[in-house]
Amino acid sequence: MIDEELRRAMSERAEALGFARMGVAAVEALEPEGARLRAWLSAGRHGSMAWMAEGEALRVDPRAGYLPSAKSVVVLVTPYARAEGDVGPSPGVVARYARGRDYHNVVGRKARKLADWLRTQGHVARAGTDSMPVYERAWAQRAGVGFIGKNCCLIVPGLGSHVFLSTVVTSAVLPADAPMPERCGACTRCLDGCPTAAFAAPRELDARRCVSYLTIEHEGPIEPGLRAGIGTRIFGCDVCQDVCPFNRTAPPDPARTEAFAPDLRWATHDAAALLTLDEAAFEAWAQGSPLRRAGRAGMARNAALVLGHAGEKRHLPVLQAAAHFDADAGVRDAAAWAVSQLSRR
Repeated sequence: MIDEELRRAMSERAEALGFARMGVAAVEALEPEGARLRAWLSAGRHGSMAWMAEGEALRVDPRAGYLPSAKSVVVLVTPYARAEGDVGPSPGVVARYARGRDYHNVVGRKARKLADWLRTQGHVARAGTDSMPVYERAWAQRAGVGFIGKNCCLIVPGLGSHVFLSTVVTSAVLPADAPMPERCGACTRCLDGCPTAAFAAPRELDARRCVSYLTIEHEGPIEPGLRAGIGTRIFGCDVCQDVCPFNRTAPPDPARTEAFAPDLRWATHDAAALLTLDEAAFEAWAQGSPLRRAGRAGMARNAALVLGHAGEKRHLPVLQAAAHFDADAGVRDAAAWAVSQLSRR
């Protein structure tokens, strides 16, 4: 039986926890979304992200093992956009979502509180924020909180795409919202603006060419032909979102996004300093930040590429040292390339 009173109580609790939007979708196998996911995986466009293939069945249907008793997927939206300009270990730029505290901790904790409350009401519930095999964007569109744009990001009208998504999959039978239709029209600004031409077609991203994938998930050397597109992006990329007309909205109240304000660590380390950190020093520096995801070697490699694009002659000694002595082949390769770039100036 559909529980409308429970839905109203959840909405009130979600708002009190700081979520900007909430929607609900009835659980069923996601099709045609599942077919598109399988085609993407079959084409190898997920690169080295093996967990995408391993969790494919659960993403398409949470009843396949994630939560067998699932009846509803609650989707929660948290904006993170702020008014600051470029931020990062100079001259590197960090994607907007990763400039402050780790969103898994900030937003995930709130989603878990909602799931905990559902359990007190006698329902089974599991919460996740980009850490579980749940197809968040597809469920978000089903739940009516936004639509998937041509850049494969969820766009929430009035908030844009600079948002975090959380889900609570539950056995509770809740009133479902109407899915939101796509609204991109003829616009192709995101596709045209991608610095590495990572879109094979609208809503078809080849992660192997994406700056976010290359600087965060990819391990080892980065293909020389893609380095120009990375430029000064040291962790992630916002280009396909920043050019989107739906992001021409005023940033939310800074008080609501305070957790995602730029961290003081950017004032203590520049890109060159990242090349000198050992594993222990990197872990201490990156504690509580999404940048831990790339690891010491990934961030050092990215730093070398950034210096190759925007560094100065004074950076040559640290790059030369990394090119000869760093334990990671990807770092050595990037540092040697950066030395060659700076030596020509």
